[in-house]
Parts: sequence; C-alpha cells; structure tokens
Amino acid sequence: MHTTHDQNRRDFLKTAAMGAVGMTAVNFNNLFASPKAWTKVQINPAIDNTRVVCCHDAKMLPNLTANQSFASQNSAVSAAVVSSNMDQMAMMLTQKTTAALAWSTIFQKPASKAWADVRVALKTNGIGGTTTNRPRVAIYKKICDVLIDQLGVQASNIVLYDACDDASKYYTSTYVSLTDATKIRAVISTRASSMGGLEAVTLVNWNTAEGASSCPADLLAGNIDILVNVAACKSHDGTGGHYNYGSCTLCMKNHFGTFTDSSRSSHSDGLHVNDSGASTLPTPLSLIEINQHDAILGGTPVRQQLCIVDALLSNGASGPAGGWDNRTDRIVMGTFAPIVDYCAANNILLNKTIMTTPMAQLGITNAAVILPQFLTNFGYTAADVQNSWTEFTPGTAVLGAKAQAHSGRLVQVALVHASFKQSSVQFTVVPSNEALRVSIIDGRGRLVRKLSAVSDASSIVWDGLSTGGTSVATGNYLVKIIAGNLERSGKIRVSK
Repeated sequence: MHTTHDQNRRDFLKTAAMGAVGMTAVNFNNLFASPKAWTKVQINPAIDNTRVVCCHDAKMLPNLTANQSFASQNSAVSAAVVSSNMDQMAMMLTQKTTAALAWSTIFQKPASKAWADVRVALKTNGIGGTTTNRPRVAIYKKICDVLIDQLGVQASNIVLYDACDDASKYYTSTYVSLTDATKIRAVISTRASSMGGLEAVTLVNWNTAEGASSCPADLLAGNIDILVNVAACKSHDGTGGHYNYGSCTLCMKNHFGTFTDSSRSSHSDGLHVNDSGASTLPTPLSLIEINQHDAILGGTPVRQQLCIVDALLSNGASGPAGGWDNRTDRIVMGTFAPIVDYCAANNILLNKTIMTTPMAQLGITNAAVILPQFLTNFGYTAADVQNSWTEFTPGTAVLGAKAQAHSGRLVQVALVHASFKQSSVQFTVVPSNEALRVSIIDGRGRLVRKLSAVSDASSIVWDGLSTGGTSVATGNYLVKIIAGNLERSGKIRVSK
C-alpha cells in the first residue's frame, strides 16, 4: 500500500461532499488499497456500472468438433462473426450508433498522454492443461485491433498476462505477432515478466501460510493506463476455504492470477490468494479486497475499463481445470466486474436450461450465499441490477434477465439532420401487429413531431424537423414510442 493512502482517503471524502463536479477532480490512485477504503465509483461516466450485455450466437463457433484442445477451439471460432458481434455489444453497452463511437467511449486515456504512449494490459484466464477452457484468440484480437487501428495504441504497449499461469505457453507465435494483423498484436508475458516483474504487496486477507503476496510491478506503480479483464466461463468444484468465492471463476476471480505468490514458479493452489476466513462459507474477503485495490480500480480514468466473459464454451461439473462440458455460445461484456460476474453467473452458470451439464449442487449452494456479496460489498443491491442483463441474438429478439413482458426486439429512433450531430435512443418493444408510433416532445412538454413506422421496423428516423417543417432548437427532447399496448420513453440530444 502507499503511504499517502490515509490522506488521499480524507481528500476523497472531503471532495465527495462537493458532489459530482468535485468527484471528477479526485485522483483515484491509492483510493482502493484496502476494503476499508471502498467508496462506490462510476467506472466510466458515460456507461452505467450496472449495464451488462450478452450476445448469444451459435455462428461464432460454427465448426466445433469433439476435440477439446485449445488449438481446435480456436480453429473452430469465426473471428469475423466474433468481431462483428463485439461491435454490436459495444454499441449496446454505450448506447452509441456506431462501433467507432462505442469503442472510443469505452476506452479512455489519461489526459496527459497521447494514444501512442498509452499502455494496456489484457488479463487472461488460464488454469489446467491444453484441453482447458480459456478465452479464445478472436476476442483478444478484436480488442487489440480496436486499440491499435482505431485509437492508435502501439502494439508493443499492449501486454497479455497471467501472473500465476504462464500465458506464453498457450498464446504462442501461432496466435501472436506484433506486426501481423491477422493475429493478436501484443506482447505475451511469461507471468509478469513484461510488466516489471512481481512486486511484494500487503493484502489484509492474504493467507501468509502461502508465502508473500505480490502483484505485477507496473500495475502497482500505475504504469498501466488501461486494464481489460477477459475471463473464461467456469464453475469451481472446491469445497471450502479459498474456493468459496461464489463457485464461479469469472472476472473477479481472474485477478487471483494478478495478485499471486512471487516465490512460486509453477502453478499450484499456493499461487492463488487464499481467503483467510475459517468458516465453511467465509465471506470472500480476499476476492473483494483485490478487486477494490488501486492496482485494478486506481488511475484517472479508472484503469479497469472493460470486463468480458468468454462463454462460447463453459465449464459446469468439470470445474475450472477440466475441458469445457457445455457449449453456451455467448460473450458477456460490461464495465464493472462484480456486476458482470453476478449477472453472468446467474444467467449462464446457474441456468440449468443453458448448462446441460450444470454445476454441482454444492457449487449452486455456495453461489447462493456468496454471489449477493458481489453486490453488497460494492454498494449495490439485487434491486439495482434486476434489469441489468440484456441478451441478444443478432437479427432476433433482445431479452431481459428473466425474459419478462418488457422483452422483445430492439427499436432505434435516430436523429439524422445535416446541421445536427447524429443522435439516437433505443427501446425494447414487445412484438405487435400494430404500427409503431413515436412522439417527439420538447423540454416544455409540447408535442414537436409525430412519426410512425410499420410494426416490424427496427429503425425510425427523425429528420430534426417540427410538424411545421422547421429545424428544432438544440437541447434535450423526450422521445415516446408506443407499440401495441406498450409505451416507452427516452431522451435524445439535439446538438450542433
């Protein structure tokens, strides 16, 4: 931890009283160095922490054979479909109308740096041998392509790492090159060798019987500007102690491979942070602590900016080290790891309709106890995330977490006018044979324009004109859409 921690916390509490404007001036470095320091924070001011998007598309994995090797998995994946779907997910996550706008909203750099100087770390998720379920190459390639081709990050400034498991053993030159755009353009680290090595760090809930706790030095020093967390979708078959973190090894658990034991050179249980609680189902103290740590959520802007769960394949009964035993054909995306994990666990790993080989009952029981703590320890409740999960299959319906009455297809109302910036608002509407009706209402409650479209339309364009044919004034407008008996409202911004 840093010696300035107490002062930084006092400064934060003092500044927080000033409201949202004051919060933007806070230096978040050192703020999260222990669980006691946690203060609820918005990861990205343009994206709701609670928003989680899931793409369900069997076309991402069209040629899978019975061979479960990592090489065979990657050969089966359609990188083009994954790339296109991740663009759509980014647009839904940010509520932007183009992929370029969406990605430039997700990824934020320090104001003092040019993109060419930004350093990025991609945390991979690996355990077990060559048949294990680890994130597929196409996902990392897409992230690197966006960072390099769109934003201007240098490939040599992107590093893919797993400090407790050697990522270079799996993401080999077959998949990686700094110059070949058909591959992952990044440096692949042997543990933390490309991140300044491992440096000792104090964790309150580290079990000292396992050795000295450590973390990649570049994360501790704030030398990494953007952290992307990519986890595989796995259950965990452990029965006690440090295995009790919800029985799901997703994004939060992925950082058990960031905070590790520097004295060990090969993978074993001792490499992982061990919860020091002694009860049968202890509070997941270490899991919470490391995911509130400055190494993960420090920085200005906040360092960990994107969390992805690769659920193309999932582990149910086989636990984390075995080969996949469920084809789930999904990718999950969000900005806030605890909520991404809570939603992904409940909607995939604990969904027996999806998991034909489900988690063991012990894991399901543990998850019921631990998963709610993913929310409460970060200042959220179940009510805060009841509508967080949006699942879609390209070209078909968009589903809420429970496929409730509000579920249906996505309809966009888009402002397209030569003098105004393009803007849009999206609605999820139930199927109906009736025409869609849209009202544009100004800030004083006056009807500005009425629009209509056929019942199966996915997009409705507003030309920025009033009923009288004149351009409207800049400002915020209420957009009300009626589909059958369902009415939805949203806002659209008119600006030049």
